[in-house]
Amino acid sequence: MSEIGDKLKKLREENGYTPEEIARELRFTKSVVWSYELGKREPSPKHLCQMAQLFGVTVDDILKEEKHKIVIDLQLDKTWEDYKLFVGHMELSKAEVEDAILLIKARRMVKSQTDRRLNGSYGRRH
Repeated sequence: MSEIGDKLKKLREENGYTPEEIARELRFTKSVVWSYELGKREPSPKHLCQMAQLFGVTVDDILKEEKHKIVIDLQLDKTWEDYKLFVGHMELSKAEVEDAILLIKARRMVKSQTDRRLNGSYGRRH
């Protein structure tokens, strides 16, 4: 399946439509709906607009690539066995990643303390 086809199928299902209902509603043939969802054909701009309107999304929502979130706990020793981390084209050493983690923790602590001070003594109005 294509990414666009996957999105169209997901949107159809989320909105409670069958392929037959989409075909009837938008005056497509069922085979057109199926071919889009299976990635055998790319939807025409006109069909994309019609489907976006029916599903209450924008054409950009259908076309844009989804970013997949991957959660990695960099403090776990096992992580170092499973992943290689890079900045640019250079692999990070364990020491470099540990330094980055310390920097992030320090910045978060400073921000938290600053926010508390601003919201505490300076944030109140009399």
